[in-house]
Amino acid sequence: MNAPGRPAETVTPYRFTYDDVLRMVEAGILSDDANVELIEGELITVSPESVPHVRCRRWLTQFFTRRLVEGEWEVNSDAPAHLDDLTAPEPDLAIFSSRLHDRDVRGADIVLAIEVSVTSQAFDLGRKAELYAQSGIREYWVVDVPGCRIVVHREPSAGGYRAVQEVGARGSVAPTTFPHLEIAVASLPLDD
Repeated sequence: MNAPGRPAETVTPYRFTYDDVLRMVEAGILSDDANVELIEGELITVSPESVPHVRCRRWLTQFFTRRLVEGEWEVNSDAPAHLDDLTAPEPDLAIFSSRLHDRDVRGADIVLAIEVSVTSQAFDLGRKAELYAQSGIREYWVVDVPGCRIVVHREPSAGGYRAVQEVGARGSVAPTTFPHLEIAVASLPLDD
């Protein structure tokens, strides 16, 4: 004898918006420094920063801050990039025009986003790269600390970045927007 059939259960997850997350922080439900990113309506836990991650992010922040014209460009470190109502990841570095206020910056306004990746290469090179391309971030670098390389993504489209290049430990790369700012991969602090 067969058990009586149960109707199929439909489960729909609740999707948070960027404004929901801001209200949660204001209400004290979510701390200001919570290790989460809003990705397509989901709050995703991110790993705490390791020493190699912090050293590399700090080096890159100082490199660009010292070389870009003050008042022309913002070098934003660890602030949300509001890509759409459901997605606001926190790239380790985002560079955009100083004419814009941080809260008004959208994907296409970011000329360079950088993720320093110690343990999250699959996410940074996969889902995050797709989201950055779809939102129009012009150039996206993943600094793969254990791999001693930079994976450079250019030419964003709805289907992803059309140009992806790996630059190894002996190579160097410069952002398209700032061709005079060449970085040798070997100069990055990629060790403990």
